[in-house]
Amino acid sequence: MKNPSTDTLKVLFAASEAEPFVKVGGLGDVAGTLPDALVSYFKKTPNLPTLDFRLFIPFHSKIPASKFHIEKLCTIDVPTNRDPIPAHIYLNSDLTYPVYLIAGEPLPADGPVYDPNPVVDGKKFSFFSLAVLEYCRQNTWIPDILHANDWHTALLPHLIRERNEYKDLFSRTKTLLSVHNLPFMGGGSQAGLLEMGIKPSKDFRLPKWSKHMPLPMGLAASDRILAVSPGYAREMLTPEYGCGLDGFLFTVTEKLGGILNGLDTTLWDPSHDPLLVKNYSSYTIAKRAKNKEEILTRLGLEYEPRTPLIIMVTRIDQQKGIDIALKALESIMERKFQLIILGVGDPTLEDACKALEELYPERVRFLQRFDQTLSHQLYSSGDIILIPSRYEPCGLTQMISMRYGCVPVARNTGGLSDTIIDTSPDNGQTGFLFQETTPESCARAIERALNMFINQDIWLRIQKNGMKMDFSWKKSAEKYANEYLSLRKQ
Repeated sequence: MKNPSTDTLKVLFAASEAEPFVKVGGLGDVAGTLPDALVSYFKKTPNLPTLDFRLFIPFHSKIPASKFHIEKLCTIDVPTNRDPIPAHIYLNSDLTYPVYLIAGEPLPADGPVYDPNPVVDGKKFSFFSLAVLEYCRQNTWIPDILHANDWHTALLPHLIRERNEYKDLFSRTKTLLSVHNLPFMGGGSQAGLLEMGIKPSKDFRLPKWSKHMPLPMGLAASDRILAVSPGYAREMLTPEYGCGLDGFLFTVTEKLGGILNGLDTTLWDPSHDPLLVKNYSSYTIAKRAKNKEEILTRLGLEYEPRTPLIIMVTRIDQQKGIDIALKALESIMERKFQLIILGVGDPTLEDACKALEELYPERVRFLQRFDQTLSHQLYSSGDIILIPSRYEPCGLTQMISMRYGCVPVARNTGGLSDTIIDTSPDNGQTGFLFQETTPESCARAIERALNMFINQDIWLRIQKNGMKMDFSWKKSAEKYANEYLSLRKQ
């Protein structure tokens, strides 16, 4: 007979953004897809407890409320350094799990999801975190697992271990903090935290400069730290990628791990993608050429099947290695290829992309915009996608491109090294990796790919290897489920 206390696993999942409500970056993808995969996994897997999963997000003004069934549950008071601030709790029941949206004065009626003023965001996300805990306290719903994400919700593990009103109540709650991007620690938010009555961490292992920043505070308090790829978890322990916290993280390696993000394989499916000119699969890959022909014609470039098309679908900034890529490509322009870059970002790097197009108008196009439809069409058209990131915690670009038969040439870092196989075509090769953050190293990898492209039989094998890879959330959901169950036993 089952023990009633273990029949249900209660999980509180907190994030600053989540699809389909609001999405700014990769965190919105994860918080919008992992919960459904977890609910499905627990439902379909025998001998697991019933999952009581609840997602909490701020009720940002950018959320199109009229598109969802949202009901107000209650108003609660959130404690601050001065007078309490009312928090309005709303519920959405459209999904396979309940979603709680929290509104209140610190979330401006017309403000962005992330404010350029870190003090504003410090107060906003402190208010949100306190409201989550107050709601749990006042409704006597105490989770077994509290899963926070990045600095915006990293205060939750800190608060339940440090605040007297929460210590006993959440004493049996285990905490897990997912790190999606370590450099973003909530720096400059201290005044906002102090206004909400949140004190710095007392953990002696943290560097002094980090004790008042939300992410380090959460890292120190959490029972488990998970990076969004095993590769990034390893890199966080090094001075190059540890952002000054590598020494601290080295002292807590026993609670540090990594689980690769998954991909929404329904959204990203070349055989059913409604945005493509021609749908195809690994069995009908010859049809793919129609997509390349159409997009090149539309952009005024000559279509020639044996001329490789290199694409970049990316944020135009230093982290993504755009400067490395442009110098690498300029150094090999004597080779036969075409290039399409889609993205926006740093104005200086955007100007460099424009300059390359002006220099080679018959071969290069820079599409200076964010365009979801066009990104789907480029993945289905490109022969090679260039991903020269200086660091990449996980990355979905390489997963999408492989699923669409577009072969990645990428930096050997983080999630890129976890997902791209650079061996030989007969031994599962799916792409090409380069080691150094230099144009020369990048150029050599591009040339390896261009040389391989000449033999279309071998190239086809590499494409099909990539298309067969399973990047669905199912595998990752199982790993998260095991983490939850393991934590609860501790």
